[in-house]
Amino acid sequence: ATAMGSSVASVVALILSTTGVGALVSPAHLTRVALARAQPCHPRAAGVVASEDLYTRKPLILTWENAELVVEEAQKDLSTVFGSSQENLDIGITGALELVDVDGPVIVVRLSGTFWHGIDDRVMPRVDNYIRQRIPEVIDVEFAPPLDTGDTGPAPKFA
Repeated sequence: ATAMGSSVASVVALILSTTGVGALVSPAHLTRVALARAQPCHPRAAGVVASEDLYTRKPLILTWENAELVVEEAQKDLSTVFGSSQENLDIGITGALELVDVDGPVIVVRLSGTFWHGIDDRVMPRVDNYIRQRIPEVIDVEFAPPLDTGDTGPAPKFA
């Protein structure tokens, strides 16, 4: 904690010297606040295993097999979006993600089922970010339209 404290103190001192905030708040107070906030923010410190996996996994090259792997990982790691637990399934959260195509540096996926959150504002950006983090060669993640609801299940929606 001492090494972290001294580096945080250095950053705080730099901020105070360049912004002129020093008269309003003491450096010791800012250091305590920065340390208190910095430690639980990191996934390891907060005990978030799924997020930690995303940060510690090595990036993959873009292949069909790796795209399939990352789509499967995304569904597991983003369980709050997809409702992968039995508890979520019991209340009707049945979100699913499938790989449709790999077209050069573009991955095409399809969403189906029911989600906790809105598709456009929460699910799609998280899936897009997850895939790009795992496979840096991907320049775009496209979302295919839902399949005809005949025998494949409902189009994606949120609860």
